[in-house]
Amino acid sequence: MTRRPGPIYDRVMRALAEPGIKGFCDWIGVPVEDGAEVLPASFPAETLTADLLVRVGAERMLHVEYMRSPSPDLAVRMLGYRYQIMRRHPGARLTQVAIVLGEGEVRSADDVHNGFRQGLRTIYLRDEDPAVLLASPDLAPMAVLTRGSQEDRGARLVATLDLIDRQPEQRRARLAEAALTLAVITLDRPMIERIRKERNMTLDDVADFYSEVDFGRELLERGRRRGRAEGHAEGHAEGHAEEFARFAVALLRGRFGDQPGLPELAGELARSGGDEVVVIDAINAATVPDDVMRLLGR
Repeated sequence: MTRRPGPIYDRVMRALAEPGIKGFCDWIGVPVEDGAEVLPASFPAETLTADLLVRVGAERMLHVEYMRSPSPDLAVRMLGYRYQIMRRHPGARLTQVAIVLGEGEVRSADDVHNGFRQGLRTIYLRDEDPAVLLASPDLAPMAVLTRGSQEDRGARLVATLDLIDRQPEQRRARLAEAALTLAVITLDRPMIERIRKERNMTLDDVADFYSEVDFGRELLERGRRRGRAEGHAEGHAEGHAEEFARFAVALLRGRFGDQPGLPELAGELARSGGDEVVVIDAINAATVPDDVMRLLGR
């Protein structure tokens, strides 16, 4: 069954954590016994899907949720996850961790006056040591979210991309896409674009990341056709705009679901003549479709 891509940051964090799950658990501080097993995380009865659920021992489980900024009811929702996980895995001891990628604070559900302690651990990446993350290629894309100025974080993005360049070819695209997507949280768009262009990175360099989701095949096909459309006559340019509009519709639907007005928005984006990678970044960063044009300054 094809899995819907889901929110962009959940998807890239899943792509970082799952391939190197033991190192990810070590970073969180949850020891792994006899190998880690990533488990199914959907609970249809409650329409819940956990971001990450791992068996880390014979009777030990780890549940992780990632968020750009925590919602006020996060701690309560974590109780709902705990209930469903414990029903499916009775007798397991469960560690729950919330990882905040951007700003905001997790509101505790603890009630000390009545003796209730939820035990939810929270990691704020803005407080983490970047050197720890940069020591591992699987964790390095998160280094851009750690403490420091824009210049510090920009330097960490460059260091991350340098580290990614030294990894096996089949892993580079996924890591690079994760690094550039997460960078949007803390770096301004001109800095990201400058770094991308200085490294001669194109959409095609990171397109493999999308190959597992519904709109991925269209993106990859668009990348293969891209060269045939660029640098040709006006008729070809018009065909390229139509091609990008089809791709943009797929990307918008993958990001926001099948909402009305997305084909019209895709057409407007295709006719704008802007940098396609900047448009894609805006779609990925937007919370609702109306945010896309605002993020592009239009």
